[in-house]
Amino acid sequence: MAELTNMQQGGKRTKGIPPSDGAGPLVSIITVVYNGAATLERTIQSVLEQTHQRIQYIIMDGGSTDGTLDILRRYDDRIDFWQSAKDKGIYDAMNKGIAECSGEWVGMINADDWYPADAVSRAMDGAQAHASANIVHGDILIHYPNGTSKVKHAKLNGFLLKHWEMVLNHPSFFVRRSYYDGHPFNAAFRVGGDHHWTLRAWTENEHMFHYVPFVLAHFSVGGASATIPLSKAMREGDAISRDLGLGPWHLWMSRIVRVALHFPAKAKLWFNQFLAPLAPKQ
Repeated sequence: MAELTNMQQGGKRTKGIPPSDGAGPLVSIITVVYNGAATLERTIQSVLEQTHQRIQYIIMDGGSTDGTLDILRRYDDRIDFWQSAKDKGIYDAMNKGIAECSGEWVGMINADDWYPADAVSRAMDGAQAHASANIVHGDILIHYPNGTSKVKHAKLNGFLLKHWEMVLNHPSFFVRRSYYDGHPFNAAFRVGGDHHWTLRAWTENEHMFHYVPFVLAHFSVGGASATIPLSKAMREGDAISRDLGLGPWHLWMSRIVRVALHFPAKAKLWFNQFLAPLAPKQ
C-alpha cells in the first residue's frame, strides 16, 4: 500500500495524448532509471532525436531522490509515460515498462546509455527485411571513463552465449512486443537477467535473432555487469543453467569456460581503458 501511495506518474498519456504518428511501425522505448540525474537527460534527448517517427517513450523510475524526477517533469510534455515507484530491481522495472508498451517493437536504453540518431530506423529496416525475426540487434560503442571509445561487435556464437556470458549486446536489442508475452525477465537475477532472457530465447530458436552490422547504442562502462567479481559471475551462471534446465554437463562446462575467460576478459577491459589510448595513432 505504501508503494502505491508513493507512486508518481506523468507524461502525455496521463493527459490523453496518443503516441506520435508517422511512417513505420510504432516502437516503444523503455528507460529504467534510479538516481540517474547525471546522465538521464542525455538518454532522453537521444530518444527524442530519433529519425524514426513513430516512437512511444516510457521511463520507469525506481523512486529516485537525486533530481531525476525534476528531469522527468521538465520533459513531461515529450515523454509518453513515466512512473516513479519502488521496484524489485532493474529486471522487475523492465517487466513493468513492457507492460506499459503498446508498440509493435520494444527497445530498452538505460539511463547512462544513449542511442545514435538512426538506431531505431536501422533496427526497423532490419526487421522489415526479415519478417521472421523477433529480436533485432547490432553493435554498441563502448565509452570508457577516460574518454576513449571502442566498438563492441556482437559475437554470434552460441557456445559462448551458453557457457560464458552475454556476448550479444542487450542495449542494441529491439524485440517484438508480442514475444515478450510469456517471456518476461526473471527479476530474481541482479545483473544476469538479460543473459538469462537471451539464452532462453536462443535455445528456443536462434533463428529468431537478426543481426544488423551497425552501432545501435552507446554504452558507458561502469555498470554492475562490468565490475562483477568472478565469484558472483559463477553464482549467477550456475543459477542461469539450473533455471533453464540445461543439465549438469552444461553447468560444469560453463564453470570451466567462465574461469578460463574471466581474467583475459578483465585484462582486455583494462587494456582498452588504460593502454590502448596511449598507443600512437596511425
